[in-house]
Amino acid sequence: RMLVLGLGGEGYLNFMGNEFGHPEWIDFPRPENDWSHHHCRRRWDLAEDSLLRYKLFQSFDELMNACENRYGWLNAEHQYVTLKSNEDKV
Repeated sequence: RMLVLGLGGEGYLNFMGNEFGHPEWIDFPRPENDWSHHHCRRRWDLAEDSLLRYKLFQSFDELMNACENRYGWLNAEHQYVTLKSNEDKV
């Protein structure tokens, strides 16, 4: 997460799936699931459960965002671009 935030340029994507331990998948309403909202949610309560380690993910995210707020590299004027190609969308 810190690497993605550090190299993010002008933005940062906070993962919404099980990439970092979310116990369920997130499935937005669509025709294939009959427009169900059953799995269209994020379990924010996990960080409050003292028996689980999700509070460590939340603490890391809070400290990481505080670090960016302090040093502000996402909106810095000088950003190094290694490759830019409109044709390849990179």
